[in-house]
Amino acid sequence: MKKNRKLFLAAVAMIFVCSTLFFLKADPISALRSLWIDERQLGEMCIDQAYPTAKSADTENTETAESGAETGRKASEVDDSEGNSSDEDESKGDKKDSDDEEIEVTGDPLVIIYHTHSTESYMPYSDSNYHSEDEEGTVRDVGDILESELKKNGINVVHDKTMHDRPSYNESYSRSLETIQSLIKKYPTAVYVIDLHRDAAVSSATEGKYIEIDGEKVATFSMVVGKGNDNYTELYAYAKKVSEAAENLYDGFGGAIIEREYRYNEYVSDRALLLEVGNNKNTIEEARLCAEYFAEVLTEVIKDEQ
Repeated sequence: MKKNRKLFLAAVAMIFVCSTLFFLKADPISALRSLWIDERQLGEMCIDQAYPTAKSADTENTETAESGAETGRKASEVDDSEGNSSDEDESKGDKKDSDDEEIEVTGDPLVIIYHTHSTESYMPYSDSNYHSEDEEGTVRDVGDILESELKKNGINVVHDKTMHDRPSYNESYSRSLETIQSLIKKYPTAVYVIDLHRDAAVSSATEGKYIEIDGEKVATFSMVVGKGNDNYTELYAYAKKVSEAAENLYDGFGGAIIEREYRYNEYVSDRALLLEVGNNKNTIEEARLCAEYFAEVLTEVIKDEQ
């Protein structure tokens, strides 16, 4: 009887092991690896922020409160009380008009602009939950303005417009890492690296956040610093320098610094920025103006360091 019982238990154990390996596709190592957070899972964690209408109101309120506590956002970063700008459909305003002459760009590139979430868009380009494969009205559009303004100041720029969040949003960061590593290898002088995003407004928001400069509504910006990077200290110091330079140039323009536990590929350079220009309730014109003014800020920082 005891022998039969042992044989029965051995058979049950064998069936359990075989079935477990079958459902794990005979790859127990892969199953264990799934317990770790990888770049794909990081992309999934970003979905709630990038797709604002998918958030619950409670989650939005909690995240807003945490961001405010961490970054100490300025009182001047108030909501636009005028609703959507009537200038949305006009061409980009010439803040500096025709008086400014573009300086000839010489030398190797100093700045790389790229976009992990390349399809993020602004008002009035609200289709597909504020995501568009067309360039107009997106962060790539804003990147064009930043590139153009920096070049006017004699700073050579490489602007990569690869759509890393298509076809898979979850793999955006792993794909953009391949791009930025390739660009840095190709342009080793480009130590100023900007991953240009836009923020996501809570679903209850009706306007984007802006300040007024010379009577114009200019979207505010913020910078995310990944605490998971070995060069976190250098990254935070650089973001602080940029924020202070912006505040010195334009009262209230100093961008908030948001700290998160992840890396966001910022370890590629001590001068890397995850730059968020406005949010999805800002108009594209407000975001473009932010890029114009931010170019002045970055020019001051770069010239101070060169």
